[in-house]
Amino acid sequence: MDNRTPLKKGLFDEKDGGRLHGNQCATCKRVYFPPAPFCYDCLGREMEEIILSRRGKLYSYTIGRMPSTHFEPPYALGLIDLPEGVRVFAPLIMTEDERYRIGMEMELMIDELWQEEDQHIVAYRFKPVS
Repeated sequence: MDNRTPLKKGLFDEKDGGRLHGNQCATCKRVYFPPAPFCYDCLGREMEEIILSRRGKLYSYTIGRMPSTHFEPPYALGLIDLPEGVRVFAPLIMTEDERYRIGMEMELMIDELWQEEDQHIVAYRFKPVS
């Protein structure tokens, strides 16, 4: 049985290959991901839901070489700058044929991160654009 469970509800959906859900202050237009309860810049309370871009640029990354609770080494984590002005922290897809380079274009994908009993935990990741 394929029970797909989002890591956290409301951050993403799987439409059109995956989309991240953010929000934007109606007053000063500051964009947030994950969505913020109010604007941390102007303290505005009116926040509008938005869908963020699927592509961005790799700002920084690290390669984990020690086992973690859910990831076997080596695994990659990175910061992706999206055109809306937000920086997203996310797991990266490890590829043998493509080395990470700061500034390279990355693309969003929704993927299974791990399994817990009969649940398939899914979340967003980024991979290099081919």
